[in-house]
Amino acid sequence: MNIFQNVGTSLLGLPSTSQESFAINYLSLSFTGELSEYEKGYKDDYFIKSLNPFRFSLVLSMIFYGAFAFLDTVAVPDLKGVFWFIRFGIVFPVLVGVFMFSYSKKFKRYMQFTISCIMFITGFGIIIMIIYAAKVQNYSYYAGLILIFIFGYTFIRARFIYASIAGWSIVIAYEISAIWLSHTPFIILVNNNYFFISANIIGMFISYFLELSNRKEFYMRILLEQEKENVKTANDALEKRVEERTEQLSNSNQDLKKEIEIRQKFERERAELEKQLFQLQKMETIGTLAGGIAHDFNNILTPILGYTDMALEELPVESNLRFDIEQINNAAHRGKNLVQQVLTFSREVDFENKPIQMQPIVTEALNLIRASFPRSVQIKQQFDQNIGTVLADPTHIHQIVMNLCTNANHAMIKSGGILDVRLESVKIDRKSAEKIPNMKKGEYILLTISDTGHGMDIKTKERIFEPFFTRKEVGQGSGLGLSVVHGIINNYGGAIVVDSSPGMGTTFMIYLPKYGADSLESDKSEKKPLKGDEYILFVDDEPEITFMGKKMLENLGYKVSATNNSISAFEEFKKDPDKYSLLVTDQSMPNITGTELANLMKKIRPGLRVIIITGYADNLSEEVLSQSGISEVILKPMILDDFSKIIRKVLDKNIIKSI
Repeated sequence: MNIFQNVGTSLLGLPSTSQESFAINYLSLSFTGELSEYEKGYKDDYFIKSLNPFRFSLVLSMIFYGAFAFLDTVAVPDLKGVFWFIRFGIVFPVLVGVFMFSYSKKFKRYMQFTISCIMFITGFGIIIMIIYAAKVQNYSYYAGLILIFIFGYTFIRARFIYASIAGWSIVIAYEISAIWLSHTPFIILVNNNYFFISANIIGMFISYFLELSNRKEFYMRILLEQEKENVKTANDALEKRVEERTEQLSNSNQDLKKEIEIRQKFERERAELEKQLFQLQKMETIGTLAGGIAHDFNNILTPILGYTDMALEELPVESNLRFDIEQINNAAHRGKNLVQQVLTFSREVDFENKPIQMQPIVTEALNLIRASFPRSVQIKQQFDQNIGTVLADPTHIHQIVMNLCTNANHAMIKSGGILDVRLESVKIDRKSAEKIPNMKKGEYILLTISDTGHGMDIKTKERIFEPFFTRKEVGQGSGLGLSVVHGIINNYGGAIVVDSSPGMGTTFMIYLPKYGADSLESDKSEKKPLKGDEYILFVDDEPEITFMGKKMLENLGYKVSATNNSISAFEEFKKDPDKYSLLVTDQSMPNITGTELANLMKKIRPGLRVIIITGYADNLSEEVLSQSGISEVILKPMILDDFSKIIRKVLDKNIIKSI
């Protein structure tokens, strides 16, 4: 069997078992192992495809078998009567009978046996002719057997094992007749055997590889059907999920509409306030949906950023591949920023807020976008000095300015105009606060961004903070910008007011609570990842993230045990609790969550340090983190440089501090 397999794979390029899981007995050509269940199906398929070619070959065989009767009249006229009796009295009726039998329901069961029988009978008829022809010194009738091999091994659709049995039976019968019955001269016998046996062996190989190829084609069709079924199942599941999400959103909107209608019926004097409430609730519902999608996308981005960060660490600066990896990393970072925008809109992410002065950030953003503005748009800025600080993330302030100024540019790009940006400190009293939704009295820093563009009508102004709503052409905007701005300002306890009319331009007024008079300088950390040699247990239910996290930590010098099952992680930890210096675990996992896993391990080893990685920071309250003894929380996707510094920060602490 190995000889057939090696010849098929090495010399003829046919698939090996390891290449395509093509489990087959290379001697009998029957499916084996897990594929044995397909044997019956293959035989049925082979019968259906072989029936008409078999009948045609049978008719063709009768034509040629009869046509050679004319050769009898020329080559052996004295034996013509005997030969014609063999041809038309014995063989022909058998062939005609088999042809008629092929229309019977029982023929399917006995087809291959019948083929091998008629192959032997036609060959045996020629062997009888060979014996008679030898009496008149004619030894050329053996050539007819070669035609039998050609038809038997190829045209008549016999399977390899049946054709081989019939073929070698004919060879044996010929040798017996040629040596002991017709006493063929030795030289002629050798010459005849040379062509005769060669034709049989060649026919065997042709039949063998024809059937092997046919079986491969049958198996490929099965795999194709399975893949089609898998794709259909996946599509059905995706459609069902989309329908469920759409139904949830539709139901939520219907509930909100009913609530608004009831409120409008009994409180008509407060219609404007109800309208604003409806808008906020609608955005919160959509935000929840967007947050769930963004969390799933974070799991996709995590291994992309992790592997590209590691690749950039290993590749030399002069490597041709480094530029390509950098582009992938940059694209992944853009995806990460987009996810952060979605999470910001849905209020599913917290940032490290600190006292900052807005003037430098606004100035930097204006300098950045100035080059993209046409000459027809003039930028004016007026910043009051010593207006104090706000408690915010600089990236968010930068996002607000970039989004609003970009929208202003789109409004003036055709006609030109003036972009006016102002910063000032204002005090809001109770009476003024009541006119602005979500506003409280107090001191604020007011950022005003005005343009002289085409403005907005009332319907457009009511929808501008909805996600994915945009009046830009396809490809010029996603419709997320203003919804992100709205989410950021709400997170900071501020407010945004819009004043716009068609043809009169648009003014955005952003109120952010004033924090103090000075800003704190941020420390610039090193770009080089920090390394160590401690033993870390890494747990995440996503196999891709588990493998990536293990490799990332090993590249930083740590010894790592990684698993994507929280239960098996706990069992592994119990074997040698003192081996591990740190547990890094995902929070949202089946069976046991990250905080629950930390609690179980800390009961065995109280001094174990723990880092939680998650896509939902809001789901981890300070109380839960304190009770579980969590040292740090890392938001997905993980960046190599930040990840390494947090690990060192946790491991280098003398006292575990909860977050």
